[in-house]
Amino acid sequence: MVNQDVWESTVLKELELPSQITVKNRIWRAATWMGMANRDGTINDTVIDTYSKIKAGLVLTSFQYVSPEGKSLPGQISNSKPEDLDGLKRLANAIHSTGSVAGAQLVHCGRSANPIFWGGEVAFGPSVGEVPTPTGGKIKVKAMTIEQIEGVTHSYAEGAKRAVDAGFDAINIHGAHGYGLWQFFDPAVNKRPVDDPYTGTTLEGRSKAMIDAILAVKKVVEVPIFVKVNSSSIGTKPEEVGELIKKLANAGACLVTISGEKATQNPKLVGEAYFLEEAKVIKETVGDTNIFFVLVGGIRSPETIVKLLSGNGDQKAKFDAIELCRPLISEPALVERWNLEAKTGNQKPARCISCSRCFEPTYLGKGVQCMSFKD
Repeated sequence: MVNQDVWESTVLKELELPSQITVKNRIWRAATWMGMANRDGTINDTVIDTYSKIKAGLVLTSFQYVSPEGKSLPGQISNSKPEDLDGLKRLANAIHSTGSVAGAQLVHCGRSANPIFWGGEVAFGPSVGEVPTPTGGKIKVKAMTIEQIEGVTHSYAEGAKRAVDAGFDAINIHGAHGYGLWQFFDPAVNKRPVDDPYTGTTLEGRSKAMIDAILAVKKVVEVPIFVKVNSSSIGTKPEEVGELIKKLANAGACLVTISGEKATQNPKLVGEAYFLEEAKVIKETVGDTNIFFVLVGGIRSPETIVKLLSGNGDQKAKFDAIELCRPLISEPALVERWNLEAKTGNQKPARCISCSRCFEPTYLGKGVQCMSFKD
């Protein structure tokens, strides 16, 4: 049980971001693939209606692809052309309508992109290879040229400019979950040779694509820049992620969200905050820095949220905000419920049972929705 005073002094404490952006609380909506956009990636009424119901301190959009060949999934939002601006304006306004700060997550999915969406034959990643498809097939991957990588970097800047013109308050660069920028950082995927500027053989080469994206965005917008990273992966240890974050901070990122592989585990089986231990190693590696740390992954109870925000004396376990995904799919106004329950001293955990069935309708073109509870 969480004391109301503690709840108000931790969860409801404002967070001051650069560029005079103030977030009213420390519970945020994680960027989540919603599968609701039109076939061409444009925003429709379903997207607007869904985001108009989410109430959190800051709401990050579903990942917006910045270039056509960077699209991975059906219903993914496009931020790849001037014609996307009007829909993005509607989306930013919908998020603002709840009193939330609006963040736009940008991505190029790299070798995880699907050529079916742009009429191509191959995907493009750091190195030559093949990747499996959900249907059991394989997609051939062609190694990107330096010119192509630089083109994607430019697309991040164009997407960021378009998002800010649309009214978004912050830019979130997706450098996690095995998508394009993380592919360059993971040496198990990045096999570029030692003489390549984006080589997978050195930390500098592996970090370059992500750093370049931040620098390019920083040149064209004056809003807070966030980055989402994995806590580890097949070829990457948490200590290396810590060294990466130092570089991201130096490049101009003000906030990093720590996620990881298997992002939709069941906390009833593996425990709440299932990336916490690796995140603590990362924070210890980073040391003193001005960058904000946010944690996502299997957080379900008010008690856990307060522990993560306060650290209980352990700075390595203390975070500036937490992000929720599936709980806010099931209960878009969950934070509001917790705020009311805090006044009675009887807060109940999120009703989400972490079944992940909420993503099943997305493959049928119906968009993400809770399948276990029907309001």
